[in-house]
Amino acid sequence: MKWISRSDLDWPASAAPEQLSALGSKIHYEGTPVSNATHEDCVKEVKAIRVSHLANKKENYSDIAYNLLVCQHGYVFEGRGKHKRTGANGDQPLNKAHYAICGLLGTSGDVNPSAEMIAGIKDAVAYMRSNGAGKEIKGHRDGHATACPGEPLYALVKSGGFEPDKVVAKPTPVYAPFPGTTWFRSRRANKCEPQ
Repeated sequence: MKWISRSDLDWPASAAPEQLSALGSKIHYEGTPVSNATHEDCVKEVKAIRVSHLANKKENYSDIAYNLLVCQHGYVFEGRGKHKRTGANGDQPLNKAHYAICGLLGTSGDVNPSAEMIAGIKDAVAYMRSNGAGKEIKGHRDGHATACPGEPLYALVKSGGFEPDKVVAKPTPVYAPFPGTTWFRSRRANKCEPQ
C-alpha cells in the first residue's frame, strides 16, 4: 500500500468520534470538477478538502469527512483514519454503518479511475476490513439520495471491482518518489522534502 499518513500531511490526531467497527466501506467521489495532473496536486487537493470541511459550519465536521482518500496515482491518504466514525455518508445512522473511502474523482476533468486508483481503493478497503470494517462495499448513493460516487466508481462497486486481493493490517509506507516529481516523504522530518 502506498500510504500517506496524517503526520505526513502535518495534521494532528483526528478529533472524530471513535468507532471500532462498521458493516463495511462506502465509496465516494468529490462531485465537483477535479483535475490533479501531478501527485503534488493530489496532496494539495486532500489538504483543501480538509480545510473546506472544517470551515463548513452547517455540517460542523470535527475533521475531514472521509476515513481514507485515494488518488489517481494509487496513494492512500489517511483522512480520519481507522476506528473513527465517518462524517460523509449522509446522517448519523449511515455514518455509523460504513466507513468512508473517497476516490479523488469528480464530475469533469478526472472522472475515470486509473488502474492505480482502483488498486489503491482495494488496498483501502482491505485496510479498513483489517481494522473493524465488515465485508460490505457500497456506494454513497446506496442509502442516500446522491449521484456519489459517480458512474465509473459505482460500476466498480456493483461489479465487485473493489474486492481486495489481500488483507492489509498495517500499511507499509512507500518512500519511492511520487510520480512526476523528485520529492519524497520524510517521516522523521514530518514534511515533504526535495530528494
